[in-house]
Amino acid sequence: MSQTLTKKVTLSGAGVLTGQEVRVRRNLKDMSFLYLSILISFVLIAVASSFVWYRMSVVNLGYEISKANTLRSNLIEQNKRLRVEFMKLKSPDRIEKIASGELGLIHPAGDQILNIK
Repeated sequence: MSQTLTKKVTLSGAGVLTGQEVRVRRNLKDMSFLYLSILISFVLIAVASSFVWYRMSVVNLGYEISKANTLRSNLIEQNKRLRVEFMKLKSPDRIEKIASGELGLIHPAGDQILNIK
């Protein structure tokens, strides 16, 4: 099965073929068109695949950034709560209450204090 292509040939100078259609047969054993089309198809598929991979990477990084920001805000909130709790536990009134109530400690009298030199 042969394919024929038609094209108009214009030759300047030789007025015989001016404006006439000339049929050119393509050699079917010439596979360069097939190889070129396969190569172009592979290139287009590779470009499309790399674009999809790139977009998926961007979306995944967006999700990771969102998770990291959520974790960061949770840790900041926990840090604030722990600082408040630390300040409550460190307060001198609380320490004095525990020392006198649970441990039975009292303030020393004036004669119980010794100055060491």
